[in-house]
Amino acid sequence: MSLRARSKPDAADALVAAAPLATRWIQRLLAAHAPPLTVVQYLALRAIAAEPLTAVELARRTGVSGPAVSQLVGELERAGLVERAPAPDDRRRLDLGLTRRGGRVLDSASAFLRQRIGELLGEIPRPEADALARGLGYVGSVLAGTPPPRRPPPPPPPKHPPARTR
Repeated sequence: MSLRARSKPDAADALVAAAPLATRWIQRLLAAHAPPLTVVQYLALRAIAAEPLTAVELARRTGVSGPAVSQLVGELERAGLVERAPAPDDRRRLDLGLTRRGGRVLDSASAFLRQRIGELLGEIPRPEADALARGLGYVGSVLAGTPPPRRPPPPPPPKHPPARTR
């Protein structure tokens, strides 16, 4: 077995162990930010700030469904954080862009997260921190371009009602 093949499960195991914990921290920090944001709202603002997107592209980059992205965009629009504008190359298509307020909120939330998460990571030696940043940047780009697996269907109802006990 090659070293490369052996290292993949270790990286996957480390990500599976760390990602839920990091997500929990980020959820709590964003909820404490003014204005409070959800992780998906934050991801949406980051994606829209990078380039104008359609709702379909935003759904893919945030890992949400079509109906959920409509609700997400509506919430962000009502909060004055994003706006829809006709795409320059196709007047039938609407691109999403950040408003000035959306840009300020994203900058503030990003700085807040960087500062608080940075405090947690402060003890990591510089070479390892640089490697972590490169590796997570790659993971983020792969995950942002790949839709998450579909949710499994709900389990079927039981065929027989449970027996009563006295």
